[in-house]
Amino acid sequence: MTKITEPAHSFMYQPSKLQLTRPLVDTEHVLGLVSGYLKHPFNNRQEEAFRKSFTERLSLLWGPPGTGKTVVLAGIILGWIEDALERGSSIIIGVGSSNYNAIDNVLSEVADLLDRRQKMGRNGFRQVRVIRIRSESAKPPRDDRLEDIFKTAEEARTLVDEISDPTRCIIVGGTWMQLSKLSVAYAAEKSLASKWFDLIVIDEASQVPVSSAAAYFLLLKEEGHVVLAGDHKQLGPIYSFEMRNSDRGLFDCIFSYMQDSLNKTPVSLDLNYRTNIEISGWPRVRFYPQGYEAFRPERQLRISLPTPTGKPPAGWPTQLAWSDQFLRILDPNIPVVVICYGAHTSTLSNQFEAQIVASLAVLYRHVLCQEDKFDDSQFWDKCLGIVTPHRAQMSNIRNILVSDAGISMDPPPFVDTVDRFQGQERDLMIASYAVADRDFVAAEESFILDPRRFNVTLTRAKSKFIMLISDAILQHLPSDADVARDAAHLQLFVESYCTSINENIELPYIENGQVVIKSCRLKGRRDAP
Repeated sequence: MTKITEPAHSFMYQPSKLQLTRPLVDTEHVLGLVSGYLKHPFNNRQEEAFRKSFTERLSLLWGPPGTGKTVVLAGIILGWIEDALERGSSIIIGVGSSNYNAIDNVLSEVADLLDRRQKMGRNGFRQVRVIRIRSESAKPPRDDRLEDIFKTAEEARTLVDEISDPTRCIIVGGTWMQLSKLSVAYAAEKSLASKWFDLIVIDEASQVPVSSAAAYFLLLKEEGHVVLAGDHKQLGPIYSFEMRNSDRGLFDCIFSYMQDSLNKTPVSLDLNYRTNIEISGWPRVRFYPQGYEAFRPERQLRISLPTPTGKPPAGWPTQLAWSDQFLRILDPNIPVVVICYGAHTSTLSNQFEAQIVASLAVLYRHVLCQEDKFDDSQFWDKCLGIVTPHRAQMSNIRNILVSDAGISMDPPPFVDTVDRFQGQERDLMIASYAVADRDFVAAEESFILDPRRFNVTLTRAKSKFIMLISDAILQHLPSDADVARDAAHLQLFVESYCTSINENIELPYIENGQVVIKSCRLKGRRDAP
């Protein structure tokens, strides 16, 4: 006979039948308290998501890029803490995701709110602990306000005692695996129940498999609530096998499963606080018909470029070719730029694209150095991100930046795959698609033309987006109807959206010690439709 564990079973199969069993909360009062700690007040839909975390056992928050999802989750967590403190009771809140970066982002945002709360003189602050559980092989959190606990440390045993019989407010962040190990290793050892959490918040739920979410649900108290936040238009779970036709089944992410299979309607955030109108215009049309308005439509890179003279700036690396066209490409008045060029034999690595990307990065860094004092950590953390689909091209670009351009490896240039960039943002994003061989494009069409991968790539940019892409990708016609529909998101972006500028240019790069000139098309977007 199969054992049914509640409330996990009901959350998985009958969430609509879950009843509210906790004391009723004056959500307007609690919202008023939390609003005092926010940098900016919640908009209407953010407030709706806040209220539903109290009034519904399971609530979904659909947060497209830049819509303030992390801030809302932190506000919800603080709201639950405020309610507990006013009641004089303890509370245990779990924060989960598929990766530590997402968990740390939420916990750090909570720590910010708690800091502001303390500065305003609110009592009860010292009762709150913010903890992140990790394995010994994982990196500690970068925010030193977060308590770092190993699963094998003695502190973990003490933590299990505290959350099993709580007397204070504790926020515990961890992957499902680390929290499960904590439960098995220590709670079972002491014959303690592992129903710990009054509230579980799962961020980037569009990347969390259903099975992983179920592991979190097993740690809920009988009256516990769950908030799932994500965006199923961004990257989904990674499986070691191909997944087809899974959007309504148990093998997709927990967000899609609850929304599509169990008909749970999410609160959809609709104000985009990250990007300008040119960058947000295409996602609004193709991915977010429910609304994706730019809150800062005129946002631009705040740089002043030198006057074109035909000569490189002082100190330009001798191993990188120069062209005044780099100034045109980096122009803040063209927020979206695409560089297209003819097909050739590049597959996983592309020397032409790598050198152009490196040259634009060096120029951007040079201009910022002339105007502001900043260090390389700030440059790679806030100013520039470089995305490419394959690790070979990632290494190629990084090697050119370090070996040819003299960029420091402390910290290393942030050049990575888009999977590592989800949840992050930069003032300028440069995407190098690298693949320029027609046969290779056909072999990996579903990967290179994945619309969710392109959506994440584009929406990391706050002020400017630059993409280098070959005609082999833009002109590829997939034989699979589903792949063809997916490909249209990327291909039509270049051919139909980036039409404000369409001109032929020539760009130089160095090959076998000689400067080679490549004919390209410069396309761009100055205004959204």
